[in-house]
Amino acid sequence: MKTLLALPFLLLSLIPSFNSVSDVTIKKGDIFYLGITDDKLCFTARFKILDNENTSTGEEGMFLLCETLVSDNGKALKFRTEKKPSSNMYQESNAKKWCESFYNTHFSDEQKEWIIPTYKSDEPFSIHAPFGTKQGPYVDFKPEENALDGDHLFFLSAEEICQEKYGLAKEKDRIAPYKKESEGYWLRSPHIDTFPNDVGFIFFNGWLMDFIQNSDNVFFTGGTYARPGLNIKKPSAEDVISIGENQYCFAFDEGKYQASDYPKYKVKNPLPMTIVVLVLFLALIGFILVGLPIIIVKAVKKKKLKKAQQ
Repeated sequence: MKTLLALPFLLLSLIPSFNSVSDVTIKKGDIFYLGITDDKLCFTARFKILDNENTSTGEEGMFLLCETLVSDNGKALKFRTEKKPSSNMYQESNAKKWCESFYNTHFSDEQKEWIIPTYKSDEPFSIHAPFGTKQGPYVDFKPEENALDGDHLFFLSAEEICQEKYGLAKEKDRIAPYKKESEGYWLRSPHIDTFPNDVGFIFFNGWLMDFIQNSDNVFFTGGTYARPGLNIKKPSAEDVISIGENQYCFAFDEGKYQASDYPKYKVKNPLPMTIVVLVLFLALIGFILVGLPIIIVKAVKKKKLKKAQQ
């Protein structure tokens, strides 16, 4: 009789709980909810897990990247706001200040306890431009010592945003939406001094190139936005709960988030920008082949004339 009475409770204990910690196995590519959602800024608090074992510096932890793009108080974001910026380094940028401010206002005190301050220097990095041949042209970025100096929230480097280990090697994997369309977003990598006013940028079609840092519009085809990343301590199964398929949050945030799908959006037609880039590229080649020799010849003639007058 006692066995029969105990049977219903035994059966109930065998039914898996939706939030059971034993069911939590966080993988790369899963979604981790973190932060205070903000409709005005289009911040969904959805972060994609780029690495579930290590931080961006290789330490034990997890490396996360905001799944969608975030605005600057409802507007496009400028990497630097000066008309004539004196530097294109991340440490001196408006972009870094934006990350610091956003961290202070859009994460709870409990969540901040889990976010790791990141220290990292960036090495020189080159990548093929998305047009051209195997011989070039290249997009070249210069190093920056202490690019991240205790940063809790930061923009990714050009090297990080194209790594196969993070699932970002292909252009389509780098595309991210703002509202209902794909848009461009800033990186933290400064371009070499051939274009001293440019920094790394991901265009709306996933191209990894560089762009003018004090601009908020990409050739009149879209805005420039933020896609911040961060590192957190590696949580144990008891620290997190599942709120949907491959979607998680900290246990202390239970009830704060609702599982959702990746927002539907359309990728803009890259043809207008492609034409603009090609025209600029051809103009540069034309200047090198025609304009530069003319300038040199004129300079030589001027020098000879000045010498003759003496």
